[in-house]
Amino acid sequence: MPGTTNKRRTPEKEMRVLSITLAGLLLLFALPWHTAHAGIVERIKDIYGMPEQVGQLQEQYEETKRQLEQSREQMEETVARSEEAARQFREAEARLLEENRELRSRNDRLEQLLEQMEAARRAQSVRNRQIAATALTAAGLALLYFIITRVIRFTLWRRGRGGAQGGSE
Repeated sequence: MPGTTNKRRTPEKEMRVLSITLAGLLLLFALPWHTAHAGIVERIKDIYGMPEQVGQLQEQYEETKRQLEQSREQMEETVARSEEAARQFREAEARLLEENRELRSRNDRLEQLLEQMEAARRAQSVRNRQIAATALTAAGLALLYFIITRVIRFTLWRRGRGGAQGGSE
């Protein structure tokens, strides 16, 4: 039957289990003895070398402590320089903002002055054109008067001359 297992003990199986068990026991007794022996010797060496290691550890601790103190001092110096730079930056920024406000105010005043000057220039230009127009008109009227008076004199002269010639002949 496929679903059932054969649970019979055979002498071959028993012998195999027994030999595996014996091999495991031999390994168990053999390996820990050498490991324990090596571990004990190393422990004894460690115990006798402990003062030297403690001294080395103390020196390493002092060196690390000194390096840490130097790093802390450098960090404090860096922080102090950064704070000083930030303070100077804030002062410069405030000064530049004030200068910017002052320049904007000056710019506004200059724009107003420029607008006033432009208005004055336009007014002067209008006055100059009016003066020129008046002068040209006066000159034109004077010329027209001169022409009209000449035409009238010429006409009168022709009439007077024509009557004098016709009556004497």
